[in-house]
Amino acid sequence: MNVAHTRFSLIGSGLLLMAMVVSWSSGFIGYRYVADQGSVYLATLWRFILAAAVLLPFAWTGMRQLRRRDVLHQGLLGLFAIGGYIGPIAASIQLGIAPGTASLIANLLPLTIVVMAATVPGQRTRGWQWLGLVVCLIGMLVASGASVEWAAADLWVYALPLLAVLSLAAATLYEKAAPGASVSALTALFIQVCAVIPVFAVLAGLEGEMRPTASAGFAGGVVWLVLFATLGGYGFYWLCLQRFSIQRISGALFLTPPVTMIWAWLQFGDPLTLNAMVGVGLTLLGLPLLGMRAREDVPANAVIQPDRCP
Repeated sequence: MNVAHTRFSLIGSGLLLMAMVVSWSSGFIGYRYVADQGSVYLATLWRFILAAAVLLPFAWTGMRQLRRRDVLHQGLLGLFAIGGYIGPIAASIQLGIAPGTASLIANLLPLTIVVMAATVPGQRTRGWQWLGLVVCLIGMLVASGASVEWAAADLWVYALPLLAVLSLAAATLYEKAAPGASVSALTALFIQVCAVIPVFAVLAGLEGEMRPTASAGFAGGVVWLVLFATLGGYGFYWLCLQRFSIQRISGALFLTPPVTMIWAWLQFGDPLTLNAMVGVGLTLLGLPLLGMRAREDVPANAVIQPDRCP
């Protein structure tokens, strides 16, 4: 019975991590829909306005029970994890960096999180996990390197995707080290989304337009971003952060670039390169190593339990 339960837990954990990866990669697909319809800032503004409207009925009861510091905690997470991540990447693309290059820099997020994990008690990367990290990193670079196009842009612009990575990594480690009061996932996401609406309202206003573009492509892209990238992507991300180690989450995120390429191949007919498939294979080889626990972190008399799953 214990073996069957453990096997079910491992399958459930794998499905949850894969749901996070697929949802996270959906943001690139959604922005492709809206890229030719209007400003990225405008689409992002209406993405979060619509997401807040969808989440409000589910979050209302939980909101009434929160203290002010709990709301501030979630709002701060939203500013760094959502606004601080999406804003700089969108700005870098509009200032001349090719999307493939911006995506490659942004995909250094798992590496950044693992390296910075030493600042969080009990989350230090050790032993075989470093080898797993290197293998996953090589897989990600092999899979996404072919899509990089170096465009003419000022040197400082290339720091924007890196700033986005640092912002989300900081929010991730902050939530892992100081999770604050227990808040339902929908209530937390509602507060985070509301916190970034003024940010993108200002950015869209500076471009001169805040009304949504009247086109089916723009509307469909925004709805896609709400359902999959916002509710799914960030929802599964925070859920996984509550249940898994930083190393395991980071390893799964290395699958985002190749999964995005496969998705673009299925949905848009983009060519699927051999590099992408090799990269997926390397990443899958590195994931079990990243999921290993260092021997010195486990007491001799401890019984190792599988990661929790819903």
